[in-house]
Amino acid sequence: MVNIRKLDLNLFIVLEALIREHSVTRAAARLGLSQPAVSAALKRLRQQLGDPLLVRTRDGMLPTPRAQQIFVSLGHSLDSIQNVLHDGPSFAPDRAQRTFTLMLSDIGEIVYLPRLIERLRRDAPGIRLTVRRLARPRVSEELASGRIDLAVGWVDQPSDVYRDDLFMEDFVCIVRPKHPRITKRLTLAQFSSEWHLVVGRPDAGPDMFLRAMNPVMEKSFSKAVRERKVALLVPHFLAVPNIIANTDLLCVVPRQLAQVYEAYGQMRIVALPVSCGSFAVSQFWHKRFDADQGNAWLRNLVHDLFASKNRN
Repeated sequence: MVNIRKLDLNLFIVLEALIREHSVTRAAARLGLSQPAVSAALKRLRQQLGDPLLVRTRDGMLPTPRAQQIFVSLGHSLDSIQNVLHDGPSFAPDRAQRTFTLMLSDIGEIVYLPRLIERLRRDAPGIRLTVRRLARPRVSEELASGRIDLAVGWVDQPSDVYRDDLFMEDFVCIVRPKHPRITKRLTLAQFSSEWHLVVGRPDAGPDMFLRAMNPVMEKSFSKAVRERKVALLVPHFLAVPNIIANTDLLCVVPRQLAQVYEAYGQMRIVALPVSCGSFAVSQFWHKRFDADQGNAWLRNLVHDLFASKNRN
């Protein structure tokens, strides 16, 4: 039995040319090789396969049954490889049938998904999305494995992952429309005295975003954030609107999320007493998939929808 791993597959390109041309001279010209090189290649392949492969006749060099059998499969295979190399991987979004997996925070699910789905239904109806919750410690591993195609949000960039910054996000406070004590402005004293709804996990601590901004906060506000009166700690932002709309609690959230909530008429936005910095919202993908046309198309779509200069 011939082990294909031990064969020089370039020899089959020579065999295919010889069978098509029936001549060493014409095959050499077709391949851009010398006649001795073609003859030497044929000799090696004969030895490895144990078959004469081509026999001289009055009509030129004709293939043996074994060579003809190889040629039938070889022709299709070489044509397929050539077409792939010539055309490259193609991706036509209006005809594509593909599923992309995104890793988003719950903020991303609320803010980004509706606009993204709307664009996909219009431009790429065969594209489907699945969403996994953003797990920052596993982003690099998930992207490298191909289990997710893009991660969108606030993530420290791993070395093997590419990054495209979309926009800078800052913070505001939200309260119910008829809050009895908070009017158009929120003072530092009110921020400290009112009860708060905070998003976070007991094991990770509340307000990961705000804690990340701590080095650039004014000391007075940083102290107020650490010492504020927390009435309720919830694990995600999905619970925030209904709670704020029906209580007198305050909640600090990213501005774009607050704008979504405000559009529903459940609450209003109040500026924080002082600026507490901002953070970059970016999209991330692994370098393995940088040249993948589908991945590149999705990245460009996300950039077109959400990058600062493109947003409405």
